[in-house]
Amino acid sequence: MPLLKKIVQNEIITAGVWNITETEEELRVILDKTNPGPIAADSFKNETRRKQWIASRILLATLLHNPDMEIIYNDFGKPFIKDSACHISISHSGDLAAIAISRSHAIGIDIEKIKGRIERITDRFLSNIELGSIGNENRLEILYIYWGAKESLFKLAGNPDVDFKKDIIIHSFDYLCNPLRTCQSSMTVSGLKKDYTIYYKKILEYMLVYTYDKDSSSTQ
Repeated sequence: MPLLKKIVQNEIITAGVWNITETEEELRVILDKTNPGPIAADSFKNETRRKQWIASRILLATLLHNPDMEIIYNDFGKPFIKDSACHISISHSGDLAAIAISRSHAIGIDIEKIKGRIERITDRFLSNIELGSIGNENRLEILYIYWGAKESLFKLAGNPDVDFKKDIIIHSFDYLCNPLRTCQSSMTVSGLKKDYTIYYKKILEYMLVYTYDKDSSSTQ
């Protein structure tokens, strides 16, 4: 079944993950039934990227039960639903596409396929304290939680000046003995520091991470 996972978080966030098992042609048929017409995916040369784009739109329509919505982007590339107060965040990696939706709170989501190559860039997004807190046990999974948390917070902020390494801090946590699958973080934007709870879930060989601003209740 293409809708691999649906998550409802405290009646604030609805998130879904689509497992892209269809061909591009099959995805286009599904999308055309819900939202016919030209699609921006045609601008992508890479087939995988086109499939991810189409699947994310199908997923959004599935979660909202609304085939007529249109996704638009602001000047910083943050997505919104046209003529809607809903907040959304989109991510995709490999064969999975993920979306988070909230009617009242700023949100961010990230999904990444777990690969060893993340080790090569840890010093670009982790502080020395963060690096020192990560041991060897379940190291890759934890690294992807840190990355996904920072990516999710960056998307939530919608501010290109936020620095992953300096402005977003992920506090150490116990990966194995953590039934809630959460960790704590802070982000500083324009001199204002706020705390956030990060939610994570391993799905197949991917790590899904998302968060929301508990104090945010404004529209775009």
